[in-house]
Amino acid sequence: MKQRHLYVLLFAVPALLVALVPGVIAVAAVAGGLWLFVYGDNAWPPVAQTVLVATGGITSLALWIWLLSIAYIRGRRREAEDPRQPLPVALAAGTTFGVIALVALHQWSVGNVGPKPDSMVCAEYCSSLGFAGSAMPPRDAGPARCSCLDAKGRETPPVLLQDAASALPKPAR
Repeated sequence: MKQRHLYVLLFAVPALLVALVPGVIAVAAVAGGLWLFVYGDNAWPPVAQTVLVATGGITSLALWIWLLSIAYIRGRRREAEDPRQPLPVALAAGTTFGVIALVALHQWSVGNVGPKPDSMVCAEYCSSLGFAGSAMPPRDAGPARCSCLDAKGRETPPVLLQDAASALPKPAR
């Protein structure tokens, strides 16, 4: 197999992962613009969803094709060299795992993966008791406490956050 084709195959998955990030950013930018300048908090028509999906798809597809063309050109230039070099495989694998690691680290930092932030534990505790909201004092105000708020904003007596966390139902595995 020629190097140019091998490079396209090796870098197809990492290029797709890299291309999806600007696609998501483009969707967020267009959604923000539509919300700020066009629809606001009113009901959005179905065409808005079509525009958002098309924006993400076209952006990601265009960038993916561009990255694959770079892989093709780079592979064509390396055809005169020894084809058994491990660098292309290592680079493709490193890029793939690097992008996946960055996404996992981001999800960890925002609380979607790993332990839940204190504010989320408090909100889930109050929600499970049927309250409309929750409140926590500042972090440096002593032990972490959670207060629940009713529909009129009245605060219940605070409970220690560790007690609130132990009162939550455990997720099924």
